[in-house]
Amino acid sequence: MLEDRIIRLLEERRFDGILQAELPELLNASKSRISEVLTNLELEGVIVRKKEAGKNLKVWLKEYSEGSTKVGVLKAVEYAKLVSSGEYSFIIYRNAIDLTRDLALGKIDIGASPLATQILFGVMMKTIKIRCVVAENGSGVVFGESDNGIFATTEMSAMEMNLRAVRDRFIIRGFRYCQSPECLISSLSEVEGIAIWEPYFSSLDREKIPFRELEGDYPCCTLAFNTEYLRRNSEASEKFVQDFERAEINVKKVASLFKFEENDVRKSLRSYRFNPEYELADIAEYMKRGGIEISTESLSAVFQDFG
Repeated sequence: MLEDRIIRLLEERRFDGILQAELPELLNASKSRISEVLTNLELEGVIVRKKEAGKNLKVWLKEYSEGSTKVGVLKAVEYAKLVSSGEYSFIIYRNAIDLTRDLALGKIDIGASPLATQILFGVMMKTIKIRCVVAENGSGVVFGESDNGIFATTEMSAMEMNLRAVRDRFIIRGFRYCQSPECLISSLSEVEGIAIWEPYFSSLDREKIPFRELEGDYPCCTLAFNTEYLRRNSEASEKFVQDFERAEINVKKVASLFKFEENDVRKSLRSYRFNPEYELADIAEYMKRGGIEISTESLSAVFQDFG
C-alpha cells in the first residue's frame, strides 16, 4: 500500500523529513494520489506537514516533527511503565548510544536509556539532566557455545557494567559489542555468553543467570531531559515525570508499540521493579562496581532533583 510505503520512507528520514514534491518520483505515484494519502494521514495524526521556503511542504511522522515533544525509548520491556504514562509519541531506538546522543544534541527532548550511557553523555556534553531511575533489574547472562572467555553485550549499557562487575567470576577475557538484540543472539555460536535484556533474556531456551542473582538489584535505565527543553518547558517536564510515576502498565500498548507478544511482556514484567528510589551514593557505588569511579559531587551536576 502507498500509505505504508510513505510511512516507511518517513521513518527512514526521521528528523530530516522530506519535501512533499519529492515523493511522486521516489514512490512512482501520482501527485494527486500522494496528496490524498497524506491528507488522510494528517487527519489521523500520523504525519505533520509544514511550509518550507516558498510554497514547498515538508512532511514528517508526527513524533519527529518540529514543535512536538520527542520522547526516545529503547525496544525493551523495562520502559513498559514509561510508555504507558500518557498520550505521548514515542520514538523507538535500537541503540542506546544513538538515543542518548540525540538527546544530548537536542534532536529529542526526553530520553530513557541505560544509566551508564546517560551519565557518560551528561558528564561529557553537559546538555542532559537525569531525573529518576525508570526501572531496576531485567537482564542477565545467556551462555553460548564456546569457552573462549568472550562475552557479547551492548556498549555503555547496564549489561556491560554488570559483566564488568562479575568479570573475575566468569573469567571474562574480552568483550564483543553488538548494536541490537538480534546481533547478540546471532553471536551465541561464537561466544561464551551474551548479556541481554527482557523479553529476549527469558525467551532464549538456553542456560542463563539473571544479573540480580549475581549482583543483587541494580538500576538498569534512567529518565533524562535535554537541558534546553527543560529551560523552555519546566512545567511540561514535571508533568511528564508525574504521569510516569502514576502510570499503570498497559500490556497491550507495550506489546503493540514494541512489536512483542503480550505473553512475553507479562512474563518479563516480573523481572523488574519500576520507578525505584536511589540516592547519588547508590549510583556512585553501582558505577564503581562496573569499573567507573565517579564522585557524588560529579554526579550531582548530571542529575536534577534526584534522591
